[in-house]
Amino acid sequence: MKRIILIFLMAVLALGAKAQDSLYISLLTCTPGKDAASAFGHSALRVKNSANGTDNVYNYGTYDFQEPNFLFKFLHGDLNYYMSVYPYGIFVQSYKKEGRGITEQPLSLTPQQTADIYAFLKRNRERPYYLYDFLQDNCATRIRDIFNRGGYSVDDSLTGLSYRDELTRMAGERRWMMFGIDLILGAGIDREITVNESAFLPDRLAEVLSAYSNDSLGGTPLAPVSKEISAPGQGPGRWASTLSKATGPFTVFTLLFVLYLVFYLRSRNKWKFMSICSTILYVILGLGGIIICLLWFATNHVWTAANWNLLWMNPLFLIPVLMPDSWAKNLIIDLLAAVAGIGLICSWLLPQTLHPASAVIILLTVLMALSRRAIYRKY
Repeated sequence: MKRIILIFLMAVLALGAKAQDSLYISLLTCTPGKDAASAFGHSALRVKNSANGTDNVYNYGTYDFQEPNFLFKFLHGDLNYYMSVYPYGIFVQSYKKEGRGITEQPLSLTPQQTADIYAFLKRNRERPYYLYDFLQDNCATRIRDIFNRGGYSVDDSLTGLSYRDELTRMAGERRWMMFGIDLILGAGIDREITVNESAFLPDRLAEVLSAYSNDSLGGTPLAPVSKEISAPGQGPGRWASTLSKATGPFTVFTLLFVLYLVFYLRSRNKWKFMSICSTILYVILGLGGIIICLLWFATNHVWTAANWNLLWMNPLFLIPVLMPDSWAKNLIIDLLAAVAGIGLICSWLLPQTLHPASAVIILLTVLMALSRRAIYRKY
């Protein structure tokens, strides 16, 4: 009887070892897409199980547009993402169709580590939802954190870069998108991040995991090699890049500054011209300031707090818009322009990096205040 039990246990252990050896796990890194939602790339895990013939991709970056109150939840910071699982072939074809490249990095794992990660992914599949945070809890960081639980050597040294630096790098030619990001995200994203924290971006995750070492395999690199599954589509040419620069925020607002100055000097009715232009500017700055305040104080977003753009994009600019011309209106405009100007002069002291186009807008605000003061003195 004891011999039968021993044979049975050995058979179970053999089957378990065979099941572990049949698993293959790799990191998939996808290049950025054309729309804003895919502008920073994507990460997923491929799990191939030769024992049951499955080859699936575990994707933490899934969200549902049909979710009730989707837009409100997104703006309020309450949007849940979830893990989805679908066949590897479908995953590759969908990204090829979008013209996005895919790189695969097989992970050097022990059979037990492979089985543990597979079991972890299956448990996550049963409870797939998580509260999305685009810097600290996303499709890339979810994968990174699997390997931060122990057994792997992690690099926590500082990079000399901030979250904003990394976002600017990935934004590339999407200059207006980065301008919007710089407007709504506050000082929190300007602190220096570690190598491990930089893995919030898919391409950095690929770099970070390749630098990880597996302690259970004598310090073997976790992701020593990579292979290209599909090449990315052709990027923008030289002319497209030049057009992007020519139509970027800094160029556009500099042009508006010059045009205002030229037309103001040439205008026969300087007061009317100045009033129309300043009203448009103050409405934009006031409404923008309201949005910044709402994102700071009325949402659960962490990274929209402590936003020093309020120095120049201030909701108080709406007050003079609603006032008749008077010394009090001029005084309010002068004070708001002075605060914006002082903020620009002392910007190097701020804990937040302002977008270069902000400097031009501030100068335009100051110029309009000075031109208003100059004309008002003549009356």
